[in-house]
Amino acid sequence: MERVKCCAIFIVSFFVLIFGFKALDELVAEMLIKRDAQILSEKLTMYIEDTAIELKSLPAINDTYVCDSQNEDLLTKSVFNSTFIRWLAVMEQLKVVCRSQVMPRHVEKLVRHRIGPDLKLAVINQIDSDVHELFLSYESGKKQYVASIVPMNPRYFIPVNCEDCLEYTITIDGIYDSLAAVPVMEFGFEQFEGDHVILEEVVHKNEYYIAKFSLSGNDEFFAQYESLNWLYSALVSFVMALALSIGYWSWKQSYGSTRAHIKSAIKHKEFIPFYQPVIDTQKNEIVGVEVLMRWRQSSGELIPPNQFIPFAESDGLIVDMTYSMLDVMADDIEQAGEQVKPLFISINIVPEHLESDQLYLYIKALKESGKLGKHRISLEITERQPITDLAKARAMLDKFYAIDVDLKLDDAGMGYGGFSYVQNLGISTLKIDKAFIDTIGVKDNFNEKTLDAIISFAKKSGLSVIAEGVETESQISYLKVQGVDLVQGYFFSKPLEAKDFFNAYQNV
Repeated sequence: MERVKCCAIFIVSFFVLIFGFKALDELVAEMLIKRDAQILSEKLTMYIEDTAIELKSLPAINDTYVCDSQNEDLLTKSVFNSTFIRWLAVMEQLKVVCRSQVMPRHVEKLVRHRIGPDLKLAVINQIDSDVHELFLSYESGKKQYVASIVPMNPRYFIPVNCEDCLEYTITIDGIYDSLAAVPVMEFGFEQFEGDHVILEEVVHKNEYYIAKFSLSGNDEFFAQYESLNWLYSALVSFVMALALSIGYWSWKQSYGSTRAHIKSAIKHKEFIPFYQPVIDTQKNEIVGVEVLMRWRQSSGELIPPNQFIPFAESDGLIVDMTYSMLDVMADDIEQAGEQVKPLFISINIVPEHLESDQLYLYIKALKESGKLGKHRISLEITERQPITDLAKARAMLDKFYAIDVDLKLDDAGMGYGGFSYVQNLGISTLKIDKAFIDTIGVKDNFNEKTLDAIISFAKKSGLSVIAEGVETESQISYLKVQGVDLVQGYFFSKPLEAKDFFNAYQNV
């Protein structure tokens, strides 16, 4: 079954990845083309603005203007010094009065659009050519300076590594003169092969005109912006899908292996109790003990609880582990329990323990067996896990209370339950989490104020209080002032194996 799941993960991942890569690649390509369309429009604007500056710098044309060698040289020198002008002339209507070089321009028709004060943009079609040419004219009296602007080949500014794959069109339209003809200029390649798969338009507008810049291309043009072809996408997707399926397989093997190890450990009673004493600091004597689970493997290695408890809780194994540990605990108490004075023995439970009679029947049988001697059992439930049905949990707890088993709230102030647990579950004792104890003596600490509030709440509610994680004399002194005499922590003892615990506290 797991092999089928791995194959399904591989197949689904492969196709999701390959089409995802291509979709992402196409999205990036479209963004780059949009950027390049903006670049081309900005370059054309720069062409026009720089050319206008050149024309305005020329001498004013008066009525006595003649095309002599000095004026021809001036026009030729202006072309030479200019970046974007390739031909410059003085014109009156459609007649060339003077020009910068010998190459003539036979103008049959001139369509103009005003683009600024004394400035017009024009497209001419020469009599002996089908090529459109972009002109900028600057009015100076009855005559104009007219400059032919260098064609803006897209290859100069954006990556174009294909032939006959691109069109670049500029459309100039008037703002006020809606009846004026619209000059259109197409740059790029003479032929366009294939369908228009990409089209980007950029619009510039000022008080005189609207300019629309259109960049379009075929599949070949679009392909040069793509980084991943289908073969490369397939290879990358194959590797990543394979890694995902292998990762899933490894996780399942590890998961299955951990589960199998825990179930084997339950069978062989490898989950053992460690005992941490609870001390009454007023009387300086032990009054109880918390039973903590540890995993001692057959090799003798001791596994800390944080390495298996979370997994066991999430996988539904914690209940069986609890019973396995309780069996060992019952044997410990039966064998050595008489060495210590009668104590309360707290065992940790989770909400799942309260969903059936199993734990109740187990403890009832344990009490009736006489193995506990004069010791009594307490339950500790953590506030870190939610109880979904408080009424059902209380009904189960009432059975425990009937056989003299009380309930303590562990990690008080750190989780879901809070006041509702105290109010609804019949809790007898609050166990204050180490996180609050550690704040004792820390100035301006919010948690220390919370600690005081928890202690005050417990007193007003008639609850006992046990402070967990006590490690210093100053903490004990502070707790005594607050009326908290029951403490548990490394200041007195770390959790001990049964033999060490019963030997350390015998006859105390």
